This record gives sequence, structure tokens and C-alpha cells, in this order.
Amino acid sequence: MKSKKHMETLNDFEYDFICEFIKTRYDLGLTQQEMADKSNVLRDKIAKVEAGIYSPNIRSLSKILEPLGYRIKLVKQDELNESRKIMINK
Repeated sequence: MKSKKHMETLNDFEYDFICEFIKTRYDLGLTQQEMADKSNVLRDKIAKVEAGIYSPNIRSLSKILEPLGYRIKLVKQDELNESRKIMINK
């Protein structure tokens, strides 16, 4: 596994996404293993997403987000503030 220094290489969107992902999982009281079981994705992949060392493809991301009550929705940039290009909705 990479060090915390790796987190410094993430852009703002990636860092914010990971923080929100972890916070939501904690708020729902789910372990990484429970997330893996609910999403049918290996726990190792969820751990790597949270560590910022794995970027899942769109199919895997959709599966991972589903147990958290989220879905992926593309939104035109001019419909959001200038710093966000993709919105993930509950």
C-alpha cells in the first residue's frame, strides 16, 4: 500500500470524493467488508479506493456507490459551480 504522501498527489475532486465516500460509509455504520458484500466488489478494491490508489471503472464505481444510496449522474459544467464536473447524487 502507498503512503499518505500519495494522497497529496490527488486533485481536489478525487480527495473530496474519497473523504465523502469514507464519511458516508462510516455514517451508515458499514465496514469495508459489508460494503464489499453489498456491492459485490472485493473488499481490497474498496480499501484501495479509500486509500486513493485505485480508480474504479464506471461499472465498479456504480456498484460501490449503490449500497451508500448514491448513483452517478453527469451534469453539464455550466449547471454546477466551476470546480465540479461530475455530480454524484443520492
